[in-house]
Amino acid sequence: MKIIYTSPVRFICTLALLPFAFFLAAQDIHFSQFDNSPANLNPALTGVFEGDLRFIANYRSQWSSVPVDYRTLSGSFDSKLSNKSIGKNSSLGYGLVFNNDVAGDSQIGISKIGMSLSYIRPISDVFFVSIGMQLAYGQRSISPTKLSFEEQWNGDVFDPNQSNGEVFTTTSKGIGSVSTGFNLHYKMEGSRTQFDIGAGISHLNQPNTSFENEPMANLPIKFSPNFLSTIQLSPSLDLRFNGLFSKQLAYQETEVGAAVRYHFSTEKDAELNVQAGLGTRFGDSMIPSVEVQVKNWTAGFSYDRNFSPFKVATAYRGGPEFFLQFILWKVHPPKEFKSCPVY
Repeated sequence: MKIIYTSPVRFICTLALLPFAFFLAAQDIHFSQFDNSPANLNPALTGVFEGDLRFIANYRSQWSSVPVDYRTLSGSFDSKLSNKSIGKNSSLGYGLVFNNDVAGDSQIGISKIGMSLSYIRPISDVFFVSIGMQLAYGQRSISPTKLSFEEQWNGDVFDPNQSNGEVFTTTSKGIGSVSTGFNLHYKMEGSRTQFDIGAGISHLNQPNTSFENEPMANLPIKFSPNFLSTIQLSPSLDLRFNGLFSKQLAYQETEVGAAVRYHFSTEKDAELNVQAGLGTRFGDSMIPSVEVQVKNWTAGFSYDRNFSPFKVATAYRGGPEFFLQFILWKVHPPKEFKSCPVY
């Protein structure tokens, strides 16, 4: 089997990426704005937010200038349930996440839906611990018709209707995955200062991902410790830090970032703030980002500027990433409280 590439640049890029093919097949999706995709970061973060219902959408486009571009879409929902039977001041977080990831000319990718559950318990007035689990099922697929083979060259022109001589017994594969995680949450009373420190542990069951059920094609366990923080410097200014380390077999990734957030209004149901930040994925890219919150809505944009050896193919263009978040409060606290004595 030989694949035809009509562009020398595409051919050179493909050759450069071939040594990494086996590792790429084992990687999970990732977002540069990982702190804005908690459902993909750590199941223990399910329900850990101020509000009642949270909806998040993430989109990432990576390496669009080379043949193996990636397009990743994620949507999630989570909430929490408090009840005396759960425990005093404790709650259960629950949520759903849907991911779709497509890469390359063959459109190899995976669509996955996962259900998350967490248990959140206070250990003091300002500290909370949570543990979580996510059960997910996905469909991995490939589109061989998108590829071009040498056998389809009839001597004069390329004929896509001519047989390529290849037999694909199956082009899809079902994959079930079990993940877990833990988290410590701190929230200073009367302040926006808070932090989360924890880790997600993905694919505990190491599911087989091969279309032909090859025994050496199991999805490795991924360990992802992370740190998220907000430090209130003044009534209108915050400093934010975050960090993530992910290791999955031979693949590993370290990303850190910092941002400054300015609040024009902190009044409930009238929030308005802007944020500018800069992060880096070690050995790979610089990641400038901006973020805006208007009332219940928050939107953000980041761009990976690639500086790894792969910059020869990408021309420093890693890719853009967007996120949109909406948090709903079922009952808003009153702006003013007046006592009404009962005689």
